[in-house]
Amino acid sequence: MNTSPVDHAQPTFIIETLGRFDVKKSGESLVRSSSGSKKIWELYKFMLTHRDRTFTPEAIMDQLWVSEEYSDPRSTLRRQMHRLRQSLREEEVHDQLKTLQFTNGYYKWNDQICFEIDIDRFESLIKQGDLFRTAAQDKALDLYMEALALYHGDYLPECFDQHWVFSVRNHYRRLYLTTVLKSVELLKSSRRHDLIIELCQKAIQIDIYEEAFHLYLMEALLKNGRQKQGLEHYEYITGFYYHEMGLKPSSDMKLMYKRLLQTHSPIGNESSLMEALEANLSLENAFYCEPDVFKSIYELERRRSQRSGAAFSIGVVNASPIDGYSASQEALRVSHLKQHLMQALRKGDTFTLWNESQFIVLLPGVDSDVMHKVLARVLSPFPKSDHINVEQIKQLS
Repeated sequence: MNTSPVDHAQPTFIIETLGRFDVKKSGESLVRSSSGSKKIWELYKFMLTHRDRTFTPEAIMDQLWVSEEYSDPRSTLRRQMHRLRQSLREEEVHDQLKTLQFTNGYYKWNDQICFEIDIDRFESLIKQGDLFRTAAQDKALDLYMEALALYHGDYLPECFDQHWVFSVRNHYRRLYLTTVLKSVELLKSSRRHDLIIELCQKAIQIDIYEEAFHLYLMEALLKNGRQKQGLEHYEYITGFYYHEMGLKPSSDMKLMYKRLLQTHSPIGNESSLMEALEANLSLENAFYCEPDVFKSIYELERRRSQRSGAAFSIGVVNASPIDGYSASQEALRVSHLKQHLMQALRKGDTFTLWNESQFIVLLPGVDSDVMHKVLARVLSPFPKSDHINVEQIKQLS
């Protein structure tokens, strides 16, 4: 909190900037009570963000309203300042007590007023936590968690098109990110997996694009015995990354996927072995897997074929893009095809989504002619307008 010798003569302002903007005086929101005043609050946010600097009227106008032209910028700014002081209920107070002051041709934030702002509290708590991080981890964690509870989203999110806010916003976002990661590391050492899950789920709601949050979440789910939820989250987030940004799973994501697949309970006897092997198996449908797993199955099938001479065939089902379809429409179309293949193929068949529009199907014990007939039958419900066809057939023996 900013304090001064004149604090006793003025009320305290409570200012929120992280994820939402508000200015409260005596418990009342001044922003909500002055609706329709976008420009005056843009002015306030600009001066608040740069409260350690001074500006000429022309510099403020150039920074805030670049695309607008004013014949008399000084007069225009004076009117906006007057309206802002009315909204702050400062029109009758002494100049010493006004939030924004005009001195020697420059406007500046009054560093003598008493106010509380969430970003100062946020940063202070993190710095305190860093001091205790080695010697008193529980104390550090409490401070970190208190700081993270203040972060409801980006700094001044409504100023999405204002260039002057970008660097400040990125600063607090980086602080948030590093504090989440430091908190998770402390929680991992004490095996508090439930709290890690809760923390990462909140972090993902704020920033879904930060991969570290997802990795820590899946790891905590895994260590909490919630492997199935971990796999479901992997499928969700890798699909999201691919369809939103065209990104395939990173090496860290692939490693996490293998960990989720390979986690097994200790085997005590034959009964527990069979129970573990058969747990969560889908016996009613064809087996769908990731490309890396498909490669392993292919290699096993190839080796068995070399030993026994039994044939197996590989088919490529191609869902060519349809003109005019958006990325989300194409993703939904491919998802429907995946569900259809899972139900229409045999229980012993295996398939994978090789890229955004191609499935590879492995049919054991059949030659290429049978493969052609099988896939023709499987794809028969789709009209030609869906552009779904068998692109390639290969028999192996």
